[in-house]
Amino acid sequence: MQTPDPPAPSYAQPPRRRAYITGMHQLAAARQPGAPVRVYLSAPPAVQQRTGWPGRVDRIHAALPDGTELLHYRDVFDPAADYFKQWPPIADTLDGLIVIGVHRDRRRDPREQTLGPVARQELIHIVGAGKPVLLHSTTHGLVPVLDCRPRRTGEDPHQRLRLTIPPAWSANEPTLHAALTALTPKAADAPSQRGIDTGTGNERATDTQPNGDEPAPGVQRPRDPETDKTRATPPHLAHPFATPPR
Repeated sequence: MQTPDPPAPSYAQPPRRRAYITGMHQLAAARQPGAPVRVYLSAPPAVQQRTGWPGRVDRIHAALPDGTELLHYRDVFDPAADYFKQWPPIADTLDGLIVIGVHRDRRRDPREQTLGPVARQELIHIVGAGKPVLLHSTTHGLVPVLDCRPRRTGEDPHQRLRLTIPPAWSANEPTLHAALTALTPKAADAPSQRGIDTGTGNERATDTQPNGDEPAPGVQRPRDPETDKTRATPPHLAHPFATPPR
């Protein structure tokens, strides 16, 4: 009888995880001393209206590096103005995103959360910029979206994204540590870094490509299914979050 494989700590393939770690360390190396680090917390109103919401926000903020700013909707948006016109310029000022979804059935699978259309678009925007996006779970803490299993549901413009946390997820995973490194403010008197060891064994990230445009050694760029040409997207950004080309 064949022994089943042990539960995996990530749904992402090892090359994508290595490329992600490299990209996150590149962001950290390129950060200017004294520059603020801004992370936006995106959560549906139904979650924010729960009595335990303030405590959850405090736990999320405590899990981030010291000095990181955690922003909420009313911190950056004008409720009386058009959200969709406000989002692009605001997104450009963000260093990362934390998303919270709703549980379809917590008893069925507490590791599963579903993001609505707005949060899904926010995720696509920030992931596309090469910046860290984390899912928050009350039982698992912060989890890089890269490590989650994604599944699109519904049809545009109301398409949702269902994310499932890996069964063997651990807060000690290197992808989470790399994401938090990318979100760590650099002291104003810190020396500028030309490179930083990514901890992957054979890569060394430099500040020449802070957005992770260069793939890790041995990792090929994803190909466009329409042209069969390689995309300019870092390999860790090749994801099924967006609607595939028709």
